[in-house]
Amino acid sequence: MSRSASVSKAQSANTTSTAGSEPRMLALDGFRGLMTVFVLVSHYLGEVQHGKSAFEVGWLAVTSFFVLSGFLVGRLIIEKQDRANFFVVFYVRRFCRTLPVYLVCVVLVFGCLTYFGNAPWLDVKGTFPLWSYLTFVQNFFFVATNTTGPHWLAPTWTLAIEEQFYLFVPALFFIVPRRYLLPVLGAGLALTVEFRAFVVLSGTMPQMARLVLLPGVADMLFCGLIAAVLWKTEGIDWKRYDLALRLAPPVLLVAATLLRVLDGSTGQSFEIFGGLLVSFAAASFILSLVRGAPEAKRFNSPILCFFGNTSYSIYLTHLTVLGVMHGLVLGTQPDIGTPMQLLVTLSAMPLAVLAGWVGTKLVEQPITAYGRSWRWSREARPAWQDLGATAGLASPA
Repeated sequence: MSRSASVSKAQSANTTSTAGSEPRMLALDGFRGLMTVFVLVSHYLGEVQHGKSAFEVGWLAVTSFFVLSGFLVGRLIIEKQDRANFFVVFYVRRFCRTLPVYLVCVVLVFGCLTYFGNAPWLDVKGTFPLWSYLTFVQNFFFVATNTTGPHWLAPTWTLAIEEQFYLFVPALFFIVPRRYLLPVLGAGLALTVEFRAFVVLSGTMPQMARLVLLPGVADMLFCGLIAAVLWKTEGIDWKRYDLALRLAPPVLLVAATLLRVLDGSTGQSFEIFGGLLVSFAAASFILSLVRGAPEAKRFNSPILCFFGNTSYSIYLTHLTVLGVMHGLVLGTQPDIGTPMQLLVTLSAMPLAVLAGWVGTKLVEQPITAYGRSWRWSREARPAWQDLGATAGLASPA
């Protein structure tokens, strides 16, 4: 069997499909699942008062989530942007996928805050209005107040970033001619780094701005878009780059680590360039997985795919589960400083997974299935609307 045939077979084994949906790449689900485990470990065992720094890997997971989101959304736009009903179907499906579980989580947390009143274990660092979460602008309140608000909803800043990203990225692919997409996205990377440098070095904006505003993390999403554009570009001899794609992630992660060490106490260089290095690493790894690299088989694990398929609900609810467990059992905020605190934390982990599974089964999957009932039109858009069409990318599927 030829090498190209072997790769094709590996890619086929790495995908699955369900009625009414596009083929899914199991290895990407597994990768998302591993990052979900990273978030759980980081928030439960690392990012608490007596947590261990070795477990603080949540930042790596969030970066990977952003890159993966950029890749999947970019690939979808390239494949479907010629459909006459593209914008309607795209946004209906996005809203059905992201809004229901999110809204349920936000309402439940606000209900808990009201019910338990001023209990100190609620860990509320400032209060934001409910409408800020419902309109996905809570990240601006993060910056304005230099706090994260109710801790249980702190991870939702990433959802605000993604919803803001969805507002403009489809238009970007329609407005920018395809032959200019990579230069424009490359310019976006440069502008993001410049924004972070301005925040870090000028001192005129809160440091929170580089962490939770779209201009401060857009390079992570752009790296995913660049990977999608490359993946859909005709004429690339991927076999020439397979080894480089597999070697790039560890090399780039080591480079990011060295940058952090060389920074010393300031950490300024890492704060400016670290996210870009990790984003390139994640993009390279994603491309190697979709290419059917040997590592992809490990990410086909049913356990990792389970965490990948329930990742969204787990991500939104895990801090609430942890906080309620510690509050009701010990009357304190989460920590692992005592044996009893560690026991409660470890007990909260399976409950968080269960809560995520319930949210996925009862809310996320049914409404997502409804969103997928909105079919892509077989009719193409009028040629005059295809502002970004040029040669160079594979024809949409």
